[in-house]
Amino acid sequence: MKAMILAAGRGVRMGSLSNKIPKPLLRIKDKALIEIQLNKLIEAGFDDFLINVSYLYEQIIDFVTTKYENKVSITFSIETEPLETAGGIINALDFFDDNPFLVTNSDIFTDFKYEEIIKYQLKDGIIAHLIFVPNPIFKDQGDFGLAGELVNLNRDLTFSGIGIYTKQMFTEYIKGEKIQLKTIFENNIKKNRISGSLFQGYWSDVGTPERLKYENTKYDN
Repeated sequence: MKAMILAAGRGVRMGSLSNKIPKPLLRIKDKALIEIQLNKLIEAGFDDFLINVSYLYEQIIDFVTTKYENKVSITFSIETEPLETAGGIINALDFFDDNPFLVTNSDIFTDFKYEEIIKYQLKDGIIAHLIFVPNPIFKDQGDFGLAGELVNLNRDLTFSGIGIYTKQMFTEYIKGEKIQLKTIFENNIKKNRISGSLFQGYWSDVGTPERLKYENTKYDN
């Protein structure tokens, strides 16, 4: 299974922290956020990666290339301006073959076991599988809900940023178009084409200076 890490966002919520450093290179202790994700994925058995980049992309490419050169295969998809979550995937869809692929955000911090997902088999008629977490305290409501294994439009749970997708989910959309995953999810949830599961381990969206600071006070390498 190939893996994509979404790393093209501007990181506006980080304020001045991301003025000169792209959010994926902000650190928890001595490791960059994207480094933590890559290490977890490599440990799980992934070795073929696509990373989409945009804001201050040269820094990300230089950091990742230097640290992981000759260790795994990493391809970069450069967006002249961010294409949103789904737009970034669609822009790089040629990287993937006909097998399902993993997509994860660069700015989540979690003890989710990626090795449990690398051989996951989508059931017939299902074109994506999403990993959910209980709603964190910083969110008033969730993104979607679960009824058995099928995702519904209730807002009981939060999407973790981790999912398995098929190319089929994106083929009707135009390359270069800005579009969010949420829109595509909603269209396919109504058709009962997306499954999901609930992860109840540790998960954090490191999207604000406060949450970055919190992780730095508790994370022990």
